[in-house]
Amino acid sequence: MEGVKSAADNGNDDHQMNCYGLVFPDNCDTYDGPHSVECLTTIWEWKGCLGEGTKAPVNLNAGDNDALDLLNLDEVLDNFELVQMEADGGDKDKGLECYGIGLYILFYHFSFF
Repeated sequence: MEGVKSAADNGNDDHQMNCYGLVFPDNCDTYDGPHSVECLTTIWEWKGCLGEGTKAPVNLNAGDNDALDLLNLDEVLDNFELVQMEADGGDKDKGLECYGIGLYILFYHFSFF
């Protein structure tokens, strides 16, 4: 089992899937933190958020980066997905975090007579 984990931690996609249940993004070296800004940015963009977002990895302060380093890759994926889902659900603050803009969702009702 240690051989599988070692191979996973050394970048073997098959062993990452067997060991962790996911294949790491190309620029993510480990399942557990610390995670590089490049790794976090890849995951951020996978989840649909933009670099202009106030919580984009490139825009975080040291304390926020330290908090992300305590998470494993699954937790980072879940965290970023939640931000994106809440932003798309109309949460203005999460819109700023994810996209760099507050989202205002307008619904139009068209009726044709």
